[in-house]
Amino acid sequence: MKRIIFVGLSLIAVGAASVLTFGQARPSVEPGSLLYQVSGKGLSKPSYIFGTFHAVCSTDMVPLESLDAYLTQTDQLMMEIDMDDAVEMGSMMGAIIIPDGKTLKDLLTAEQFAKVDAMIKDLLGYSAENVKMVKPSMLTVLAVASPKAIGCTPTIYDQELMKKATSRKMPIAGLETVASQIKVLDSRPLAQQAKDLYEMATDPQKSIADMKKLMAAYKERDPEKLYSLTDALMTKDREFQAKLLDERNTAWIPKLETAFKEKPTFVAVGAGHLGGTNGIVKLLRAKGYQVKPVKI
Repeated sequence: MKRIIFVGLSLIAVGAASVLTFGQARPSVEPGSLLYQVSGKGLSKPSYIFGTFHAVCSTDMVPLESLDAYLTQTDQLMMEIDMDDAVEMGSMMGAIIIPDGKTLKDLLTAEQFAKVDAMIKDLLGYSAENVKMVKPSMLTVLAVASPKAIGCTPTIYDQELMKKATSRKMPIAGLETVASQIKVLDSRPLAQQAKDLYEMATDPQKSIADMKKLMAAYKERDPEKLYSLTDALMTKDREFQAKLLDERNTAWIPKLETAFKEKPTFVAVGAGHLGGTNGIVKLLRAKGYQVKPVKI
């Protein structure tokens, strides 16, 4: 269960959580590229940024072997969360629990809970009674990213890249904390989260179809299409979109700059953060860096 919860949490970054609520965006990142080389502005060696899809079928992954040549050119792995930090990872369980001893049953009517229960049983294989203390937004993501929904047991890029970094004794750093990611979800009131979960339960296949569109765009290695799909899904709540993507991207830039100056760094973040006007590729270019797509 803990591993499944991590899948749900890490999906926040790629925008898969946007199937809850989430115009079209103008292209600003070259399609067909998920890996970028960052150089210039006084950097002695280049760093690399790779766009992940945190939970993806192995057949849809960019082969990890194709990243080895670039990972070995760097001296540090930077991810959204430092998964190698036991204290940080240990904070996860408490962060996803509904506060004040309340449960999902306090947020839904009996009829609504029954509908959610039926979906949870179908997609996750257990009753909503077993997870009624988990925040609704997390349950929504868990359901839409479940093996039954996406058709496979998902592979988590972050874990695989961490294994490679650990084998090379590379330091691992995080751009943010579990608490900060949970804060993004908590910016939507629990009542709204519960409403979104119930609405998904009335037609799970719609949300699953949206998720599969995101996965297909990732398989095409098209971050701009992935961003545009996410953006289109978030038209109902632009404030939440800003917190989910734009504000986090902006907050990451000074951290990335510091890391690049200290040592060549391999950065792995959700591919949804690459594209768009406020994507990290365009933000780094605006800072004067050369950010070039690398074909893999």
